[in-house]
This record gives sequence, structure tokens and C-alpha cells, in this order.
Amino acid sequence: MSNKLTITHKSYLPLRNLIPIDSFRADASGNPLTNFEISVRLRFAYLERFLESHFYRTSLGSIYPIGEINISRGFSGVLKSSYSYTKVSASVSDYFKVPPYGNISWYIYAGKTFGTLPYTMLDIAPGNELYYYNKYAFNMMNRWEFIHDRYAGINFEHNIGNGIFRLFPKLRFRQFWTAKSLWGSLSAANKALNFKQGHTFQSLDGKTYLELGTGIDNILKVFRIDFVWRVLPSTLKKMMIKPLVFSEVSG
Repeated sequence: MSNKLTITHKSYLPLRNLIPIDSFRADASGNPLTNFEISVRLRFAYLERFLESHFYRTSLGSIYPIGEINISRGFSGVLKSSYSYTKVSASVSDYFKVPPYGNISWYIYAGKTFGTLPYTMLDIAPGNELYYYNKYAFNMMNRWEFIHDRYAGINFEHNIGNGIFRLFPKLRFRQFWTAKSLWGSLSAANKALNFKQGHTFQSLDGKTYLELGTGIDNILKVFRIDFVWRVLPSTLKKMMIKPLVFSEVSG
């Protein structure tokens, strides 16, 4: 069991295609898009192992699921902050082997924001606009594309092992497939505050976001190639299936 206390003060300056700062009002003692937040993280990882030196401590994970709960509270009037709110989020992750069918890793998470806030303080789905695979982001989603105050999601990866490449043992390639899904919604009050003329935000409004992928791992014992398709939701713009190739250095 571990606990972490974080105190954060942020002031945002939107650039390019985001809603400008003067679109939001501040209270008498605050500034727009400025917040002061105190967060508490509770983490439970039974029999977790660590690799530790004099200066660094690296987790080697646990054979059991790892759970986290995060509670954050924003305070208006502190250091020119303009917003009071509460955020609650939780997640569970695990990694385990399923011989002779390789290994599976999964990550389930959910959260909710209580309060009417500008987009910088809501839950922004992590998109990835680079041609480089990000395990913790949606690789077929643009940054700032979806914002929510309620959300839940799951990331799943199954590394099959040799798979079809057992026919070519000298290559030592590994085969895998991935699935990432997200459900989210935005309250009417937060839509009224953020969905202004010229905005490019969207909310899933209960619809399912889904992207699927497959690929080849252990190429030259260093690289992997991912082929990722954006499948859902089919009713929003830019929802066509678009296969792209990503590569990453795998540990």
C-alpha cells in the first residue's frame, strides 16, 4: 500500500485552434483557466517487487492486479484560482502469462468530475497524432478531440508468442493483438461552457470509441510494428477505418 499527496497550481495559455482564454470569466480574485488542486492517490499492489539503487527505484510489477484510486479537489480563490471542483478516478491493471498462448495485459479505468469547468480542467481523452505507437493513448484519436466529465475505458493486449511465426523459427518474431475502448459523456452545463463557436471538441455522449490493432514484435529483438484501425463510433466525423503503421522500441 502506498499513498501520494500532490499539490498543483496551473495557469493555461491556449494556442492555435483551442478556445482562447478570454472566452472564460474569472471570479473577482482569480484568473481564467487558472486552478489550484490538491490530490491524494491510494495505490495497492500486493507482493510488488522493486529494483532499487541509491538514487532510483523501479517497479517490477506484481503477479496480482494493481489498483489505484485518485481523489482531487480544486479550490477557488487560492493563488488566483477561479474554480472549485472534485475529481474521482480509479483503475485496475494486471499482467499475466497464459502458457502456451503467450501473455495478457489489461488496464480498466473510470472517473467523474463534479463541477462546471473549462476544457483544460475536464477529462481529455489522450489522443496521439504521431506515427509512433503509444501504449497509454488512443493512437487513432486526435489530441483534444474528445472531452468528458464522466468516462470509463479498457486497454487490452494479448501477446500470442510465436503465433504464425512458429513456421519461421529463425525470425523469432512474436505476434500480438490489441483493443482499446472508451465510453464518456459531458454534462449540459459543461457543453454550454465549452462548446462555443469555432470549437473542435466532441463528446462521445454514451457512444463507444474503439480501436483495434495487431502487429509483429521482437523484430531484431528491439522493434515492433503496429497496425491500428479506428472502428467506432461510426456516426461521428472522421470515423472511417484507417490502417496506419506504428513502431516502438519495446523493452
